[in-house]
Amino acid sequence: MITYQQALYDKLQVGGFKQGEIMLFAAGRQTGKSMFNQMYGSTMKSVTEFEITAKAEVDGATWYTVSCTKDISEWLRTQPKELRYEALAYGWALSQFDIHEKLYTMLALKWS
Repeated sequence: MITYQQALYDKLQVGGFKQGEIMLFAAGRQTGKSMFNQMYGSTMKSVTEFEITAKAEVDGATWYTVSCTKDISEWLRTQPKELRYEALAYGWALSQFDIHEKLYTMLALKWS
């Protein structure tokens, strides 16, 4: 490890950063950004964990296309298959699902 990487690692082992102490972690190439984020999570959290990208009527029922984080997509996959359809996957960042209005209501109550 490079000196400043060791200092960051030591700081996190001792008790971590206080709220507002670290606002943004940015660096050049091959300086340990990925290692830092993988070990301790991203330093920047998304404000919204899911977002409606489309809405449609299908056979008289309302369906939503929702972009969501990994945690929500894992939860959605445990829900009844007749209320959801996994539309697209955007890799590790976001997934997209077509979900019935009933499932969207449960999602909004649980994750808002």
